[in-house]
Amino acid sequence: MKKGTKAGVFLSFGAFLTVGIMAFLFSGCGEKKVENTEVPKAPETNEAVQAAAPTPVPAEKYVVKEGDTLWAISNQSENYSDSFEWPLIFKTNRDEIVDPDQITPGQVLIIQRGQTAEQTEHTRQLASDTPAFVSHEEPRTTLPVNYF
Repeated sequence: MKKGTKAGVFLSFGAFLTVGIMAFLFSGCGEKKVENTEVPKAPETNEAVQAAAPTPVPAEKYVVKEGDTLWAISNQSENYSDSFEWPLIFKTNRDEIVDPDQITPGQVLIIQRGQTAEQTEHTRQLASDTPAFVSHEEPRTTLPVNYF
């Protein structure tokens, strides 16, 4: 009788274990559960918004002169003092400049300030990736590098 009792207990424990594992597997343990679907509420005070808002980045205007190039403008000490930052002028003024090789006297360009070191490095890389200048009369429809 003892022998049968141990086997019965073992089978009962095995059945319990099997049912527990099956319940675990079918309970949706692999599903991603959403805990909160509410839209975050607006801050209660305007101070929180002001604290989180980035500081405005100063910008200056530059009027293109005869013979100017983006390369030369970016190299000027009052601008970036670095010729390789010309793509930043192009990106900032993309509504004014169709082709970075073709700017015209009288155009008013924005010189943006406050770039991070990462943004500056990316801008310099874009300038390095740009092939050497080849003269052309019409603006290019496809630029050699994706500046945006």
